[in-house]
Amino acid sequence: MNYYIITYGCQMNKADSERIATILESKRYKEASNINEANLIVVNMCSVRQSAVDRVYGKIKNFAKLKAQNPKLKTILTGCILKKDRPKFAKGFDQILRFKDLLKYQPKYQDKSVAFIPISNGCNNACSYCVVPFVRGPLICRNHKEIIKETKNTIKQGFKE
Repeated sequence: MNYYIITYGCQMNKADSERIATILESKRYKEASNINEANLIVVNMCSVRQSAVDRVYGKIKNFAKLKAQNPKLKTILTGCILKKDRPKFAKGFDQILRFKDLLKYQPKYQDKSVAFIPISNGCNNACSYCVVPFVRGPLICRNHKEIIKETKNTIKQGFKE
């Protein structure tokens, strides 16, 4: 089984996608070199900007065409998804998942020069203009020892940033 991950949004989503890749590979999935080779497509989306939401809506038509060619293809939507958008997206994806506890997984870095090392996830504020607390949940901070260990590991692997 091959997977393909599409990521929209911030560095946090990129870091999440790297950890999702780790989870999939622990289940014996292999990364597809392109979307046409995938049996599983994961879209990690962002609801902070409407343009990213619109791009995900646009992907749904493409997925229908891919499923016509590959009836075993499954699609998963994850990431920052507003509650109001879930029913619409449920029609276009096989599953909508919230990956919990992603920070405990070691990431499979996509870019071999840049490593995103999350120190926290979520937010406890309720700014009127921001959806982060609603889509990422309350603030969760990582243990500083985990952060230092991950940082040292990336340095040993030759990452520059």
